[in-house]
Amino acid sequence: MKWMKPLLAIISSALILSACSSNTGNNSTPESSANNSKSGDKATLNVVMLGATWGTATQELAKKYEQETGVKVNIELLGRDVIYQKLALSIAGQANYDLFNVDYNWVPEFASTNSLYPLDDLIKKYNVDTSKYLPRALAMAQWDGKNGSFGNGGTIYGLPQTIHPQVLWYRSDLFNNDNIKKEFKSAFGYDLVAPKTMKQFQDASQFFNGKVVDGQKMYGWAAQGSKGFGNVHTWLSFMYSNGADVLNWDKMTSSLSTPQAIEATKTWVDLLKYSPPGINDYTFAEVSSDAAQGKLAMAIHWSWSAFEVDDPSKSKTVGKWDFVQVPEMKQSIPHLGGWANVIPKTSKNPEEAFKFLTWLENQQNDVNQAKMGGGDPVRADSYADTSLTDLKIEGTDVKKFRRYTALQEAMKVAKARPFFPQEEKWESTVSEYLSAAQLKQITVEEALKKADDAVNKMLK
Repeated sequence: MKWMKPLLAIISSALILSACSSNTGNNSTPESSANNSKSGDKATLNVVMLGATWGTATQELAKKYEQETGVKVNIELLGRDVIYQKLALSIAGQANYDLFNVDYNWVPEFASTNSLYPLDDLIKKYNVDTSKYLPRALAMAQWDGKNGSFGNGGTIYGLPQTIHPQVLWYRSDLFNNDNIKKEFKSAFGYDLVAPKTMKQFQDASQFFNGKVVDGQKMYGWAAQGSKGFGNVHTWLSFMYSNGADVLNWDKMTSSLSTPQAIEATKTWVDLLKYSPPGINDYTFAEVSSDAAQGKLAMAIHWSWSAFEVDDPSKSKTVGKWDFVQVPEMKQSIPHLGGWANVIPKTSKNPEEAFKFLTWLENQQNDVNQAKMGGGDPVRADSYADTSLTDLKIEGTDVKKFRRYTALQEAMKVAKARPFFPQEEKWESTVSEYLSAAQLKQITVEEALKKADDAVNKMLK
């Protein structure tokens, strides 16, 4: 199977790295101490987490878990690419890890090589009620062996830890300003509202772009535009909302040059003229920073990132943002982001790892992580917890988690990246051609046709 080659190459590299490191001396790292899994009579769990807010929250909660159970949890906080490499190293049997925080699009890739520990039996044994999870959150860690099967059930290989569907951010203080509203209506002939349709979004982007507010020049909107996944993530919300899909799953061929896909892509590329200079290099960090500094009127961005605009130590726009669904073209279907926790097949403590995993994602800790800024909850019952939903930004009457209304609506329809083992390679392939269209190096039609050809070649 050709799709296995990238993973096998990583594993091969992992074996070489392990062989090289075996002579570096005696230390207690998981890679060099495969038998270091016990601390007294209790297991010691070695865990790899993304170095994001939910990773640091997990570190804090793990201290409480050790106090309650006596089980020590060693947590490494790492970058996304390094996590992938560590997981491959563990799968190769050259590292002693028990739990990995993974971007959900890796689940089909590693599950399809029988590298992840299936959890269905443990779920039954410990009576874990998975119905408490938001369906699309749980689906991030499920795989039934069929391409494009997201949301159709299958074996559970992990539990979700955080979700962040894309939502539309807008400056409610500006959209509700009487003078601004009069000016907008005079220019466009209708009332300024939080955009629901793509026409409203286009007009508002044009209207605010270049406007000076409180001495700050503003731009209409921003979103991730960088080559190498960032642009794909924004573009997918436009695609899905225009009724386009990226693959014909029945034929397993690329479908990027359909009329719906071309229209969605042209709309996205055209709207970039109302974004800040350098938008084609924007990652999620630049979008969040510009929003916090008052440079944007709107953004299409991850729900979770909203914590930054309400941080008084970083933001000039505390309490000024509100959140609704991404603009409709034919419908509103946002791209889904999220991370899950999985157990590699090579774990020496899979049952202990499962116990920690279910404890970490129980209702109380799902809420605790959110309060700690660790990500948006994955359980439906967490959104009914008023200790969370009624929290106010300190010193204000504004709800800290006001985005949850939009988030819950988004999670009813949010759509995943193409759910199949080659997704990572698919993203990097498509991103190149989207970037060329953004930079006007080729037309949208040419970019999508070339992307179709490249993807079909990859699939063969």
